Amino acid sequence: MVKKIKFKNQIFSKKELKQVIYDAFTNYGIARASELSDEMKELGFHYATQAGISISVEDLKIPPSKESLLTSSQNEILESDLAYARGEITSVERFQKVIDTWNNTSETLKNNVVDYFGKTDPLNSIYLMAFSGARGNLSQVRQLVGMRGLMSDPNGQIIDIPIIHNFREGLTITDYIMSAYGARKGVVDTALRTADSGYLTRRLIDVAQDVIIREPDCGTKRSLTIYYKNNNKNFIEKILGRTSAENVYGPKLNNLIVRKNEQITPDIADQIIKEKIKTIKLRSPLTCESTRSICQKCYGWNLSHGKMVDLGEAVGIIAAQSIGEPGTQLTMRTFHTGGIFTADPSRQIRAKKTGFLKFNSNLQTRPNRTIYGSNINMVERETSFTIIDYQKNITETKLPADSSIFIKDKSFVKEGDLLAELPLKNQQTTQARKNINAPHSGEVILQKNSNTAWILEGELYDIPNNSFINNFKIDQKTSKQDNLTYFKIISKNEGILTIQKNKVNNQIEDFKILNCVSLSNLPVFFDKKQDNLVIVTPKNTQYIIQKLPKKLKAKRFLFANQVENNYKTDTGGQVFYPKAKNFLNYNPELETETISKNGKILFVPQETHIINRDKSLLIVPNQTKLENPGTELINDIFSKTNGFLETKESNQILQEITIKPGEFFEYKKLTEDEIKQIKELNQKIYFPGEIIFDDILVNYLSLIEIVEIQDGYGIILRPIQEFNIAKPNSKELEQSLNQTNKIKFKTISSLTSRSTSRTKKKESFNLVESSIWAEDLHEIENSKTNLVYKVIPDKKNSDINNLALMTEEKINISNFLSKKLIDEKLKLTLCVKNYQYLEPQTVIGLISTTPKNNLEIKKIKKSNERSEQILLVGKENYQTYDNNGSFFYPKKGDMVKVGDKISPLLKVDYSGKVIQINSKTLTIHKATPFFVTEGTTLYKKSNNFIKKEELLGTITFEQIVTGDIVQGLPKVEEILEARKPQNPALLSENAGVIKKISNSEIEKISTIEMLGNTNTPNVNLANSGKKQTINYTINRKKTGKAIIVKKNDYIYVGQPLTEGSVNPHNLLVTYFNYYKNFGNDYEAAYQSFKNVQLLLIQKVQQVYNSQGVDIADKHLEIIIKRITSKVQINKTGGSFLLPGELIELKQIQYINEILENSNKILATYQPILLGITKASLVTDSFISAASFQETTKILTAAAIEGKIDWLRGLKENVIIGRLIPVGTGFKQSTDKKVLN
Repeated sequence: MVKKIKFKNQIFSKKELKQVIYDAFTNYGIARASELSDEMKELGFHYATQAGISISVEDLKIPPSKESLLTSSQNEILESDLAYARGEITSVERFQKVIDTWNNTSETLKNNVVDYFGKTDPLNSIYLMAFSGARGNLSQVRQLVGMRGLMSDPNGQIIDIPIIHNFREGLTITDYIMSAYGARKGVVDTALRTADSGYLTRRLIDVAQDVIIREPDCGTKRSLTIYYKNNNKNFIEKILGRTSAENVYGPKLNNLIVRKNEQITPDIADQIIKEKIKTIKLRSPLTCESTRSICQKCYGWNLSHGKMVDLGEAVGIIAAQSIGEPGTQLTMRTFHTGGIFTADPSRQIRAKKTGFLKFNSNLQTRPNRTIYGSNINMVERETSFTIIDYQKNITETKLPADSSIFIKDKSFVKEGDLLAELPLKNQQTTQARKNINAPHSGEVILQKNSNTAWILEGELYDIPNNSFINNFKIDQKTSKQDNLTYFKIISKNEGILTIQKNKVNNQIEDFKILNCVSLSNLPVFFDKKQDNLVIVTPKNTQYIIQKLPKKLKAKRFLFANQVENNYKTDTGGQVFYPKAKNFLNYNPELETETISKNGKILFVPQETHIINRDKSLLIVPNQTKLENPGTELINDIFSKTNGFLETKESNQILQEITIKPGEFFEYKKLTEDEIKQIKELNQKIYFPGEIIFDDILVNYLSLIEIVEIQDGYGIILRPIQEFNIAKPNSKELEQSLNQTNKIKFKTISSLTSRSTSRTKKKESFNLVESSIWAEDLHEIENSKTNLVYKVIPDKKNSDINNLALMTEEKINISNFLSKKLIDEKLKLTLCVKNYQYLEPQTVIGLISTTPKNNLEIKKIKKSNERSEQILLVGKENYQTYDNNGSFFYPKKGDMVKVGDKISPLLKVDYSGKVIQINSKTLTIHKATPFFVTEGTTLYKKSNNFIKKEELLGTITFEQIVTGDIVQGLPKVEEILEARKPQNPALLSENAGVIKKISNSEIEKISTIEMLGNTNTPNVNLANSGKKQTINYTINRKKTGKAIIVKKNDYIYVGQPLTEGSVNPHNLLVTYFNYYKNFGNDYEAAYQSFKNVQLLLIQKVQQVYNSQGVDIADKHLEIIIKRITSKVQINKTGGSFLLPGELIELKQIQYINEILENSNKILATYQPILLGITKASLVTDSFISAASFQETTKILTAAAIEGKIDWLRGLKENVIIGRLIPVGTGFKQSTDKKVLN
């Protein structure tokens, strides 16, 4: 076969050099191609050395057209600003226009740079370097000699101020700061991208490492259909080197282009294009039926040498490397413009020649508004227009529906004029909102039948409640020191005033009014141990003063508790109260029993230790007599008394140790009568001198307790302690405390606990509590004041301090003011002095609101709303114009906009309302207009007042759904890991037509009614004439998602009905449930997998293609097949599988066939989508999975389940150290299997 090489006489750039090397490699092999490369390298070096090419600053030539281009763009921006100032466009439309203008300028300047170099200096070093592919690209050249263009802020939002300078001219400070945002982002992205790309490659290799070419042909009858999409290059790339799944004939059936199972060579691909074949069925790794591998026919050519792939080729590793390696080229985040529609020249239709334009007679349009704020017509349905030039040549152009028309019918056009713009394709939009904030304070004016809202200028001030307004007059001049309004600060209580100032700025912050309600002559000192004040009574009894309550809810509060107590026990124990209550009185106000007479209480001591530790730590045995106090019970715990020791245990845990003081007597080998006699003694009281069983003499008042011990019983004579409770005498103490009539103190003694006749305590405690209560708080309980203690030196003895109880009224100025006054300019005028005594209802000072500027008042207006406001309009808010002897167009009350003609020779330079007009002058009240679109919501009514920066309304506009700011590598990772989106869309479960969409505004619930295919299999729709109605209910309040389909739209299975991202897991289940109605589970699962596989491949390719990276489909097909091949068992049927187990689809089909032949119940399942990480962990090889992640967990599970690793893959053989079954090792491993 003679090889044909075409002779090429042209300039060879990087692209042409690549093609020459490729042709040499494919036609003559690697040796000749290498030789050619070396010779070309020598040729290039030789002439490059002779040329002596160098680079200098002088080579950076700026095209002369830049200045005029920038001037033109700045004029466009000024026009947009003027339109915005006139209220003709919204802020969103202005921003859109600015971004679009500078984008076009940057692109035009880039083209001018290329033309300028090409025409004036084709041998320019920069030009040669960029266009030969040696270094740099057109974008970088544009920044060197054109303009840097638009930059993004740290949030990813486009800044509407471009960098109009280039690096040759140098950047300004502002340019440099804006550039720094992008530079910082680039540095961070590079570091993150390198790490993320490496980890992605590792995961890809792990999931695909065991995919090896193991057989020549799997014999599958399934195929993948490739469609021609008006792009020859793209179509050839998709079919080249693949195996045809069918015979392909040309238009004439006797012309066979490619046979079934034949590889498509470049010549065959060219012939397919030439014969205009639109679809072709190919074999693919997705359709391959080889078990745990791929066959040669389904894989096709090895892309490195352009021939059939060899047996034993590790195509999984190659696929993983091919996808992972370009990951470093993907950007982590793409700059997005906050939903701005950037200009796309491919969508614009411009006049190709000058002539007369005429639209088709079927033209139907509707009025619309462009994203830039221009009013245009939009095509209702598909139409066309013709242009007849001067030579009467007719050119026809078709326009699809929803195209925008910028030219009138039957008009003359020039070459290059913008005629129309095509609609956005496959671009999902959503409703976005932008707030309109008032640029200044003033009065809102809304005109009837107008789409403009106005804010008349003026200074707005809030009027506080209960305040007084200064009576200003028209033409009165005000200064910043004048009072607009003022209100009084009034004290509620009497007392001494103290003024509190800020330590930093010395401004008054609050006032305190102190008034003494009680002053005792008893000594007071601070006890460090108690960390509190202690008051000493005349009898030297000490009381701890308690903390004051924050709010006086009751008529009394606890003032102090006694420190030392004569009725305190040494240990815990049991208290016996007398049944008679003759020495106790119930106090209903305090809800306790107080001591009114002398009385008596009995107490039986008992020492208790809470342990909760292991039983083995006990040093002293249970049920033993402790002879001495201080015996160690367990480590670092000692007894305080002697007595009988008992323990409480549970589950080998020692919970409690009790020691009961008293004499202990032990009795063993007792008869039943003797045991009965002993038990009758339990809990009886014996007095001194009494005898028990003729051998025990009671020496003290005792409580008898009987305990069971080993081989017998024991008697404990537990001593009873008597406490004589004396009637309290507190008259002298109360007299010392009650020095004033405003508050009274009362001393109360009460028993600690009186719930039952017996009470047990585990620790030492006071039997009687003595406390002092403050009562009769009538004068201060209702006032909004706090109580405070003050320690005051005694008048007679300076070494002694007394205690004063005082009321404190605190007036905080910031809390005193309402929230609306915080932003106002305020002035405080004091009417009292520091430390002055005040009567109740004394005016402390005046707070005044003052003007922010000096004004000459022309108008005063008060609001009629609940919150009172006053609007002052000064001379500065008016503008007067002289007509110079002419006349005025507007009338009084008319609204004029900046740039409008008000007389034949005069234009206004301010927008506003005409308030006065005479023969010579016209006066306008300055105002700012705002364009109000249909989607704008206003929160103010006409004649309402508005403050500066207050919200006037909200603009609702269409915004491009960017999905996520994170694109590039993270997006690829998200797809391959099959992550669930945060806001999934509602998917259609059937195919059909939207019949009706109903919305409930009150309940925020939408219902979509769809006429769809029936879910019942084997129903003849043609005969029945019926289609099933399916209803979808969307709670807009919970989901916040809008419906994106319209009435009469045809909907396919899995199509999103609402806003949001498509959840691939939900999509897989939706497909499976749908296809189950038309076939068996296996076919439904296979078809569902196939649809999702193609979608995932398309999504990954979109990300790579958007970054200019090309990856062969077959590499992605290998990876995607690995994550879409398993099903999850629902019901096990007659198999030995487990519910929830993951198994290969082919494997479960094989099991079900065996079960069916055995007349057993089939296993049911559903397809499941795994991420690449999960797929790596559920692989057949536990050695491979353990080396990836969760090593201990996987190896433990494998050991428990008794798993066997057959070492079929590449990775596990590398770990074990065996011969790898790849390449030359593949042939040896297959030979060994044959021999075995």
